[in-house]
Amino acid sequence: MAIFLLWLLFFNTHSCDNIYKFFDEINENSRIFNSIGADIAWDASLEPNKEGLAERAAKYQHKKISWQHDACRTLSAMHQRLMLNTTQERQAYLLCRGPKYYFKEAREMSNLYEELQSIYSNVEVCIPDSKYSTNLTEKEDAILNYISKVKLYLNMEHTEYDSIISAKMSAGRVEDSLLCLKGEEDFEKMMEFSRKPEVLEWLWSVWREKIQKMREPYKRLVDLENKAARRNGYKDIGDAWRDELELPDLRSVSRQLYNAVKPLYALLHGVVRFCLRRVYGDVVDERGPIPAHLLGNLWSQQWDSLADLILPSVINLDDRIKNLGWTVDDMIKHAEDYYISMGLPAMTKTFWRESVITRDSHKKARCHGTAADMFKNGDFRLLYCSGMTFEDYYVIHHEMGHIQYYMAYEKQPAIFRQANSALHESIGDAIMYGVMAPQHLHRLRLINDSELFIANKSHNDKLGVTENTKSYEDVFTHNTLSTTTFNENYKKVTPKYNTNLGFYEDHIKANDAKLTKGVDNDEILDLLSIDDILIFKQALNKLPQIPFSLLMDEYRWKYFEGSLEKDSLNQEFWKMALELQGIVPFSHREEEYFDIGAKFHVSDNTPYIRYFLSSFLQHQLFENLCKAAVFGYRNAKQPLPDTISLNRCDIYGSKCAGKILKDIMSRGSSQHWQQILKETTGRMEISAASLKRYYQPLYKLLTRLVVKYDIPIGW
Repeated sequence: MAIFLLWLLFFNTHSCDNIYKFFDEINENSRIFNSIGADIAWDASLEPNKEGLAERAAKYQHKKISWQHDACRTLSAMHQRLMLNTTQERQAYLLCRGPKYYFKEAREMSNLYEELQSIYSNVEVCIPDSKYSTNLTEKEDAILNYISKVKLYLNMEHTEYDSIISAKMSAGRVEDSLLCLKGEEDFEKMMEFSRKPEVLEWLWSVWREKIQKMREPYKRLVDLENKAARRNGYKDIGDAWRDELELPDLRSVSRQLYNAVKPLYALLHGVVRFCLRRVYGDVVDERGPIPAHLLGNLWSQQWDSLADLILPSVINLDDRIKNLGWTVDDMIKHAEDYYISMGLPAMTKTFWRESVITRDSHKKARCHGTAADMFKNGDFRLLYCSGMTFEDYYVIHHEMGHIQYYMAYEKQPAIFRQANSALHESIGDAIMYGVMAPQHLHRLRLINDSELFIANKSHNDKLGVTENTKSYEDVFTHNTLSTTTFNENYKKVTPKYNTNLGFYEDHIKANDAKLTKGVDNDEILDLLSIDDILIFKQALNKLPQIPFSLLMDEYRWKYFEGSLEKDSLNQEFWKMALELQGIVPFSHREEEYFDIGAKFHVSDNTPYIRYFLSSFLQHQLFENLCKAAVFGYRNAKQPLPDTISLNRCDIYGSKCAGKILKDIMSRGSSQHWQQILKETTGRMEISAASLKRYYQPLYKLLTRLVVKYDIPIGW
């Protein structure tokens, strides 16, 4: 308080130069605190139980909280006296927004955070295995054998509870076991690999058996966060999280975006459900939601591992990377090369010296992909225990996008060395659409000359496409379900599709979607081009993430504000998953579970709406970069030529596109992010239009399949 009074006296008796000096000091202190905090976070990620780390964190928290409270009291008084210019007002807002913690609360929060992280990161499940299984097939057999023995021991017929009971039994046993699954990486690999329902049920269930311990500490964490958020004028911590996005109507904007893309997602959902019924039969309801454990992912957020069940031929980029003999360093250098080709800087010497890219020498590391700004000159790092898959290649590009952002705004005052989180998440993903262009995959030698030629070849003549047309409305009137009842616990009316949303923009005719007649067997799929296969697989990865990311935060917002039924918190989660994703658990989920905690970002206490918004922003950015590469200047108003579809746009080497990215990233948070977009790309609102244009070829393909096989749409 004494510092606060001295500053007030100082400002009342001195010139405006003193205000600039004060902000210089605030920014320097911010940089110092950010640097110390980054060091602690880095050490905690590499060795969570490192001796002395907790004491360092406590000392840091105490000093930072005390300094920030004093600074914000002074800034509040200056704001009320109209002493600040526009730039200073923005810096004051950025520094002082968010929940306001006292030191004791911050320490308790850190302890709860560490408890949640420990529960999540240390999941380990072991079962007897006499064969010492090493590969995925052997591990799958061991799990099947274990489930079979549990059933035999309990003298059970097969029921939906087999896997749950065996999951409960195995969740508590570690000693005297030979096959152990450790952490999300092991569970993810098995979920992607296995096609056996009993194994998938067991994996899905046992992960959630271990995670349910997060339920109570998470509640205590939220209580603390809500208290701190209300102290700073927010309704709850969800209100504070939404403030970071600087969109006052974020909830309604998010729903509008979801509704705009839902018709495309519903088409993909219907086709995937149809293909899963071919494999699993009546386990998958013809007209209902999809069982969550059958979607090839621990959280049902990415479905690309199902590509081999849907497509007659799949381009296995994982195998091609291995066949080329790439190393992790090679993947990082290829990613770096893409950014450099656009005129962006190379990674720094410190990046190459300090980054952790494998687990070889860091066995205890929490290796969830992280890009770190250490707030020291040129010190930017990557923490990612990478494998040798195309998914790893994507993560490297994504995290390098963050690092490019850090480097671009490094010269900004410390408070401006940040950016809207949704925009930050969009850079690397926008670049990945260029990486996925067939031309660049060919440049990387991941597809060959003949595949590149075929990728650009029209297949309409081979597919027997006729001039007979059905409109978008016709398809959905015929194929959309009005209601679905799948058990007495969950009942839902599927809303009618609003055809005014339109899948295409106004200038795209509905009858562009020519429909196939008289194609026998699976000839539609058999005659897919490389382009079709690439975009189909990409859609399986990207589109399911949109409803999932909305679910993660819509549920948590309601949890924070207390608007969920207290006696059915877990069932409320699954009702929302049904509504947004069209998925259900394979059996009823009791209230003992904490199924939302199955995702890392809950234990990490990271908002997820940034990824939802990024799903749209990354397509907008990529379309803008594509036009800059094609036309040679920014903000081109005309559409791309008919000869260039957005999913085939090659932006590699475009310095014009690179300048747009530099312009966006170098500003940091010095302006509202929408103003930055308006000045750099010509548009400030978030829209689904670019995403829909990107997936226009997929929409046509899915529509042909829906009409050919009379596939129901909706759930």
